Amino acid sequence: MDSFWFVDWRLLMAAVELWLAGGNPYGPFVIPNSVAVAAGGYAYPPPTQILALPFALLPWLISGLLVQLVAIIGFERWARRTSGRTALPWLLLWLPFAQGLVIGQLTLLALVGLLLAEHAYSDRRDRLAGLLLALAIIKPQTTVLAVAWLLFVALRERRWVLLASFAGVSALLWGGILLISGPEIYLQWVQGLQAYREGRPDRPLLGLPLGPLLGLLAGLLWWRHGRSDGFGTLLLINTLIFPLSVVYIAIGVACVVIRWRPNWAWYPLAFSWLLPVVFTNPVRTADSIAGIVQAIIATALLAGLLPRLPFPLRRRPATPA
Repeated sequence: MDSFWFVDWRLLMAAVELWLAGGNPYGPFVIPNSVAVAAGGYAYPPPTQILALPFALLPWLISGLLVQLVAIIGFERWARRTSGRTALPWLLLWLPFAQGLVIGQLTLLALVGLLLAEHAYSDRRDRLAGLLLALAIIKPQTTVLAVAWLLFVALRERRWVLLASFAGVSALLWGGILLISGPEIYLQWVQGLQAYREGRPDRPLLGLPLGPLLGLLAGLLWWRHGRSDGFGTLLLINTLIFPLSVVYIAIGVACVVIRWRPNWAWYPLAFSWLLPVVFTNPVRTADSIAGIVQAIIATALLAGLLPRLPFPLRRRPATPA
């Protein structure tokens, strides 16, 4: 269990330390608990090295807890403003959230940056919106289409301050790492991405075997609640078309459900924990991995489609005799 707890965060911290020592974070290396990491095991974009650098000064457990706490608080703040109710049950009831938090993933933090950027845009806090969009795009596989939508709308509305803020922060991050490490850091990243993809049976969520059913549920949710929401639509599409083999990377679906259906149902989320147990296949294949991931993601879409039940259950007051 110790090797699993915050493993992604420890991987990031080890990559930053290796980069500081002049090594290649996208090649093979060993993290502090003596776990060997193959080439491509670390695949975050190069600007992540700059952003994560201050956290390398802290013990990995403290820094990891701090980052996850920031992500949870930001998610809850966004959810309360968006839906008027807490979204903390998602973190416990829906397996992708819980898995991402346990291993120290940064997907939720990137999504929080994106979602708060959209709120800042609505509030006309353009400098903040541009800054948050530049940070959110650091994890492009979960945010790129929604970021592009907000930038397009800002361009159409001539929100030059937002665009300048986004361009300036992006130039500092992507250009800063280039000045520090030279162009080879980007070549190493491309090579790492190739190794990363070769080692994982990734396929889009809309692919076989259960992708058509997942697409039907997503289309029904969009038709009922999201037809006028370009930002949410592109966030949903971004999640459904990107190649995935792990469930935590698809938590953008939850954000869309909370955004479109404020009175989401809680009980379908609990089935996300039962599915891996009930449908465990002793022989892991690309189809079996994809199928279980797709089924787990479907529980979030069902939370946006099925009727709401009370939680927790309350007793009705006794009727006077």
